[in-house]
Amino acid sequence: MFDPQQMLVEEKGLENQIKRIKDLIPSGHLTSYIEEQLTAIVQNLEDIKTGIKHENDRILTYRLKNNK
Repeated sequence: MFDPQQMLVEEKGLENQIKRIKDLIPSGHLTSYIEEQLTAIVQNLEDIKTGIKHENDRILTYRLKNNK
């Protein structure tokens, strides 16, 4: 099982990678295969990041309730 602090680090790492990929996506009126693929990758990584955040929140909430 992951420690919440480790999950926060993983979430931040994913956030940084998402930003780097977003910076690679061509802007403007170009619609290309690469743009579509990078956009899909970014969305998948954002979904993973959201999942990590929700799981981390769940673990923290559970620990707080059980420590009372």
